[in-house]
Amino acid sequence: MKPYEFPIYTLNARGHMMLEVMRDHFKLSDPVMHDEIRTIHIETVRALAEKDIPYKNLKSALVPSIDKNEAAFVFDWRDIESNWYGYEVATVMLPLFDKRTTQSVLCGDFIGDDQDLIFNLLQDSLVLARSLDFINGTCLYCVYVNNLSNAAINNFHQSLSKYPAYVGYIPCTFASPAKWYLSTILVNAFLKYKGIVLMGHEDDRPNEEDVNMLLYPFKDHGYKVRSIQGTYFGVCLSYKIECPVIKGFEVDTEMSILSIAKEASPLEQFVVEVEAAKHKYLQSQKRGKLKKAGIADLDRIDLARLVREKISSNYIYNLIYLEEHKVAKFNIIVEVPRHDGGDPTRLVASLEYKPLEKILRLITLH
Repeated sequence: MKPYEFPIYTLNARGHMMLEVMRDHFKLSDPVMHDEIRTIHIETVRALAEKDIPYKNLKSALVPSIDKNEAAFVFDWRDIESNWYGYEVATVMLPLFDKRTTQSVLCGDFIGDDQDLIFNLLQDSLVLARSLDFINGTCLYCVYVNNLSNAAINNFHQSLSKYPAYVGYIPCTFASPAKWYLSTILVNAFLKYKGIVLMGHEDDRPNEEDVNMLLYPFKDHGYKVRSIQGTYFGVCLSYKIECPVIKGFEVDTEMSILSIAKEASPLEQFVVEVEAAKHKYLQSQKRGKLKKAGIADLDRIDLARLVREKISSNYIYNLIYLEEHKVAKFNIIVEVPRHDGGDPTRLVASLEYKPLEKILRLITLH
């Protein structure tokens, strides 16, 4: 596969401002930004390869999953003797990770001026391991992990319950106000690729070097530490927690589109197209999943409308341009609430980006 045809699993212009600042400062056009983004991604893939880390193997840590879970593990640092509570929590959590799996790990304090909001989010979402005397959100520290099985979440929760500072966890597999809040306060700490921990280091340090910038005891727990320049890690290797696109912050979607196209038009200007043949195929080949979601009987107009409504409710990922077919496409998670009170059904919609026609053509839904 040519480097240009590598899929970009995720592009982070939401938590990493470099692309937006570079575009605005130098007044770069869409085609120039397209080339710059592609170059950053190609260099990221190359830097990883030199460290024997295949970019394709990191997919499960970089994109949301419809069959795995996410969770935020919460700690009260008032019950930790050391002021370096992030280190102490890492010491407790690292032995609990499965070295066969790949995950992104984010962390941060529960910051915010609206303490009533934070309290209510915790009250509604937190699965408690013990009672919590809530005074201020900044007393709480969170470690967010994606790509977890049910057994893994249970293992973390049960094992951490023996640790005095552990309060409980927030389930974050499905959309919720708590998950959206966490998407605004947490930062990417590291990416765990089996027995390797990957993180960013200074941009003026060569990619050939490996530095444990977090200073966590990774080696003590059997992990090799690898690092690359922070720009590459921040833009191409940072997991984005799913959340609605906030008005005024569409730049993340814009930059993602520019990774696969030389023109980025606002997606709210597009209509979703479900061709008759595609609708018939979905009705016959994907009916079980559609029925579980309660949308098996939607006609193609209503199905297109449903997918269109979800585009502003999430971010786009798994971006690729297929040179042979001249097709630019991306994926998005479509989460559909169930009427029986069960967990929502999550589907992956793959869409072709057609800027001239202002059409997003549905390729598949599964």
